[in-house]
Amino acid sequence: MGFLINLVLNLLFSIPPVRLILFAVVPGLALFFWIRKKDRLEPEPPKLLWTLFGLGALSILPAMVLETGCLIALSRAVPEDSLLYRVLQMILIVGFAEEGCKYLVMRRKTWRSAEFNCFYDAVVYSTAVSAGFAVAENILYGVSYGTGVLTIRALTSIPGHICFGVMMGGLYGAAKKACLAGDAQRSRRFSWLSVVIPALVHGGYDLAASRIGEIFGILFILYLLAMYFVIWYMVRRTSENDHRLTAGNGPSGSRP
Repeated sequence: MGFLINLVLNLLFSIPPVRLILFAVVPGLALFFWIRKKDRLEPEPPKLLWTLFGLGALSILPAMVLETGCLIALSRAVPEDSLLYRVLQMILIVGFAEEGCKYLVMRRKTWRSAEFNCFYDAVVYSTAVSAGFAVAENILYGVSYGTGVLTIRALTSIPGHICFGVMMGGLYGAAKKACLAGDAQRSRRFSWLSVVIPALVHGGYDLAASRIGEIFGILFILYLLAMYFVIWYMVRRTSENDHRLTAGNGPSGSRP
């Protein structure tokens, strides 16, 4: 039996498209399904989640266009071989372009949805979009550089996107809660923060991953450890404290 399993696995992994799909798609989906499973109060409909996943994958296209245009403009103002260029590239351009595009597709699809009636829903939505984006990005990397890069990306960039999504979801949920409570100013503030905070953390991650000197290598390891902790802690905390959102008075009800 073991021989047959090994034979099947060897055949699967010897086929480049199958290997690409396994390494590029499975890690992102695994993390997303784990987060979705924590939605104990009122699980979201699969159709909505798969739509968000697909929109997240498609959002990589406008993000690439924005990044390209902004980098062309930046290269005319700052030398490309300078540290300032790298910092602005990673933190201001890549971080905000990618997280901004994720946020826009999520907001357009979910903000007025009747399904968005619990706080933890926001975390599920944002991670669905982030998982779709991460999978699409992984496929592009695998096609461009081979499946060898996907192993390390499964441990770094995919948890990174999920981490940024969890951060975005927590703040997005707070924005929705404030909106329903009638506090428009607070809702706008949390809406902005749900883009700004993940974008800055995303940019910091990319900068640390660029490994400019030994100090950045150390920062990258610390970033990885922090990401794993944030995913575990924030998902557990928001899941355990999930509550229904109602107009006029914020949260209502508790997990049965």
